[in-house]
Amino acid sequence: MASTDSPPRVGAAAARPPDGPLWTRERVIVLIVGYVVGLGGMILLRGVFLSPDRYFLILLVPAIALGIWKGYIRDFLPLILGIYLYEHLRGVAHLLRPEPYFMPHLEFDRIVFFGNIPPVVVQQWLWSGTVQWYDHVLGLLNRAHFIVPPTLMFLIWLENRALYYRALLTIVGCSMMGALIFLVYPAAPPWAAAQIGLLPDLVKIGYAQADAAPVQAGKSFIESLVLPNPYAAVPSLHTAYSTLVAIFALSWRRRFGYVMCIYPVAMWFTIVYFGDHYVSDILVGIAVALLAWWLAGRLIARPGRLNRLAGPFVPPINEARFGR
Repeated sequence: MASTDSPPRVGAAAARPPDGPLWTRERVIVLIVGYVVGLGGMILLRGVFLSPDRYFLILLVPAIALGIWKGYIRDFLPLILGIYLYEHLRGVAHLLRPEPYFMPHLEFDRIVFFGNIPPVVVQQWLWSGTVQWYDHVLGLLNRAHFIVPPTLMFLIWLENRALYYRALLTIVGCSMMGALIFLVYPAAPPWAAAQIGLLPDLVKIGYAQADAAPVQAGKSFIESLVLPNPYAAVPSLHTAYSTLVAIFALSWRRRFGYVMCIYPVAMWFTIVYFGDHYVSDILVGIAVALLAWWLAGRLIARPGRLNRLAGPFVPPINEARFGR
């Protein structure tokens, strides 16, 4: 699985073990089977809604199968706790500032697109009045918001703990910045503007697609504990997380990163079509993601305790019991 055209990477000195290739056939098989068992078991037990807390348990299964579960818990539990804290702060922001702003970000789109509002235009193009096959596809993509980043981070962690730590600091920092902006500038999404007559009727396509899905999702543990925030439009963290997926992938394996650049573009289109975000929300989300990535790199590079995260480290996959 190693790429020969990758750029210099964080912790690259620790990315290759001295005793042979990182990825053997046995390790790949154990990883895939463990993931399938974890994913299938969670869906059978709890349904198709794969929240961060549930996904932590899913990824624990291949970690146990590989014999590296202690390191996985050590390094991934902070990620799950960080996301949980973000979800809590996101709800607190709405509790403190329940009345959202409607116009500034709406007017930005209106000016930039010469009087047109992208969510309205795209729904006029694609929404037929009933859920179509592409709505189901985009609905799955939309719900992958919390799934794709930790999956990629798990694969990165198996090879390069130093890069994983930077990704961890980035995604948690990005989430905290998002929660702060939700408090300072509570912003209404397009569907909310349509509800009060500022825009033509918009369908909450994500809700319509979920209602039409053959299997209904249950409430997760995190959802049952945190306060809701029905708005939280600026910044778009769907945008920020998907942008970070491309950044992480490019930093890990250049060719794979080029392919993964498709993912944020598809996510941006989806959240606009679903009436959840304006283009202005997307631009702010991209800016927050880039700032968080830069800040994480600066923090790790500075002398101090966080500098320990720069490595070098032995790749966790090289400590696996299988395929040595």
